[in-house]
Amino acid sequence: MDDELTRYFNDHLAGSSGALLLVEEIAATHDDPEACEFFRRLKQDIGKDREVLEGLLKRIEKKPSVLLKAAGGVAARVGGLKLMWEKVKPGELGMFEALEMLALGIQGKRLLWVVMRDIQPWFPEWADVDFSGLELEAIRQRDQVEEWRLSAARESLLSPERMKECAPSAPAAESANPNRG
Repeated sequence: MDDELTRYFNDHLAGSSGALLLVEEIAATHDDPEACEFFRRLKQDIGKDREVLEGLLKRIEKKPSVLLKAAGGVAARVGGLKLMWEKVKPGELGMFEALEMLALGIQGKRLLWVVMRDIQPWFPEWADVDFSGLELEAIRQRDQVEEWRLSAARESLLSPERMKECAPSAPAAESANPNRG
């Protein structure tokens, strides 16, 4: 079964290769200095998470798959073809879609840490790993990316005319929320 776990880890390592490329592209093309800084820090965080994952593999005497990492990079570039067509620029659909893909990937990482916490008792090699802390960090990352995603949605999906004409007032927007009680 460790082979299946190794494959699962390698799938996540491949996904993180794509995420690194995507974050780099977002940081390079965003026109907001705060966003550029956020995505540069996020790239560092993703790199640290990759190191944790590679360390977990080494602890169970498995090696990351160079082939799968390369496949992840290729898949990211293929997925990036659509984004290159759409242009990952602020105010464009490509930026919104890039942020949406990134948010989904981070949610996948969160789910990875949840599973690792669940199976941790069967891996004494991981006794000192704080999977709950890693999950909380992934939630923080996802929530921050979500703020940028929603902003990009408004910029790319709403026409300037609609934004001016139909801007919701704060009280009306709150009362329209079915989750408010």
